[in-house]
Amino acid sequence: MKICYLILAHNNFRHLDRLTEALNDAGSSFYIHIDKKTTESYTPLANNARVIPCRIDINWGGFSMVEATLALLNYGTVHSPDADYYILISGVDYPIRPKRFLHNLLEKGKEYIDIAPVPVPYKPVERYDYYYFDYDRRNLKHYNPEFLIEVLLKKFKIKRKAPFKIYAGTQWFALTRTCVLYILETISKDKRYAGFFHHTLVPDEAFFQTIIGNSPFYENTVSNLTYTDWEVPVPPATIGERHVEFLKTHVEFNDEYGRRFPYFARKFNDDSAELLEKIERELW
Repeated sequence: MKICYLILAHNNFRHLDRLTEALNDAGSSFYIHIDKKTTESYTPLANNARVIPCRIDINWGGFSMVEATLALLNYGTVHSPDADYYILISGVDYPIRPKRFLHNLLEKGKEYIDIAPVPVPYKPVERYDYYYFDYDRRNLKHYNPEFLIEVLLKKFKIKRKAPFKIYAGTQWFALTRTCVLYILETISKDKRYAGFFHHTLVPDEAFFQTIIGNSPFYENTVSNLTYTDWEVPVPPATIGERHVEFLKTHVEFNDEYGRRFPYFARKFNDDSAELLEKIERELW
């Protein structure tokens, strides 16, 4: 099984090296996108890991996140053309099961992506009905022109109509090469997808799902492979010992997207080394 890992990162580079070391084997390759805002330099320790030359200034909730993911997919399909799977993860993920667990799942040949027709819990239809723009929402200034335009368009109830059925889910995925090539070809030929999602909110949680949902690949999808705890005041939670205890007894569980078999968990940080040792000792 040859796996191409596509990693979105912007900090915690010591942890990123631990992540690639934990995943690394003879059939692996790693391509890393570093947010353009990041000023800290980073050179991967693994010989089969590269930081891609394209660097995009990513804003939460904006189309720039989709652009960064597409940059990884394009780079990965060219430089790892023999990969069976392309797996999108963040730089603060970590495996919570042995590698054989992942290989057993991938041998089933499924497309591992959270996907459901909207409305989806925590993904309101409003995200796709109105016009949104790509700017720094986490450091919002009320005189921001894009923000003011959004407010006015909502006030006058100026809505949009999607040219296709919209599907949504969570950001991360593990997709076969055939599915990834289909996505890239569809984007190249059908400009409606980029055109529509360029002005939606959090499009990275619907862009790829919508392409797959309107394709034959939809019937082969199952829940993605990442465990995240959203039940905290400021989500997502940083993984701690209580999560390790939970994962000991929950090799699988059900959520709104179906039966889940998580292989990754997020999020960790540079100070998680001791916890990672516990995971390797007790969950691997």
